[in-house]
Amino acid sequence: MFSENPDICRIQKIELEMLRYFDEICRKHALTYYVCGGTLLGAVREGGFIPWDDDIDLMMPRKDYEWLLQHREEILNDKYFLYDYRIDEKENNPRRIPALCDKSMKVRLTKGNKEREQYILLDIFILDGMPRGKIKRNLHYLFFSVWHLALQLSWYDTTVNQYKVNRSLGGRLAIKILNNIKLRPKWDSQKLVQKEHCILKKYEWNHSDHVCSLLGPCHKKEILPKDYFKHSVKLQFEDLLVNAPSMYHEELTHYYGNYMIPPTSKEEKELHHRMEIIGEK
Repeated sequence: MFSENPDICRIQKIELEMLRYFDEICRKHALTYYVCGGTLLGAVREGGFIPWDDDIDLMMPRKDYEWLLQHREEILNDKYFLYDYRIDEKENNPRRIPALCDKSMKVRLTKGNKEREQYILLDIFILDGMPRGKIKRNLHYLFFSVWHLALQLSWYDTTVNQYKVNRSLGGRLAIKILNNIKLRPKWDSQKLVQKEHCILKKYEWNHSDHVCSLLGPCHKKEILPKDYFKHSVKLQFEDLLVNAPSMYHEELTHYYGNYMIPPTSKEEKELHHRMEIIGEK
């Protein structure tokens, strides 16, 4: 269901074509992907976009994503660009999440304390393995979180969402303190992103009973049983059939609880990413 907001509707229609193109690329080269987050929720609850959603979220196992990244120049057409901060720091877009970019439209994103400009994006959350055993998984998560926090502090003003609703008391307190401290660490962000990926690649998918997408926004909730992804099914998303985990009900319940009840808060609907179109080719 497309948005009634004209700008968001235009963005959604471009993103739908991006998803169509990405699905074709993955089918052609036998690459695995799954819709996730608000895109999966929209497919199940709305049969397409959640009306106020302004992005597409996908998951890919690391081996599939790294193959795509390695072959991006020979596979992708001139309209699209596969962005990865590990090798594309020159793009000056501080974000740890890889993305397919459509170079035909630029938007201004008001998310942190500073605005930033970017292309329309299709987010790709990489799925990695996890160690077996709850204690080992928790230790792995904590070790990753140290580097994750260092990068968050380095990029605080442009990437930390100041408008997120339902933030914990500790999170709200941290935001208040950091907003009153003007000094920011000047760490090498590209090295920090490299370190994050190095940690995440430690455990192979095939030897894991849990997997994770720890570059995602939901912290420890990004650790999931691998059985969720044992098989895939097709779901309707607008006029497309897209890949979803066969246990999508369990995944959505894990993230959202009773996901079939839409939010009633105006903030949750209207302050998703605060995006406005600033240029179109």
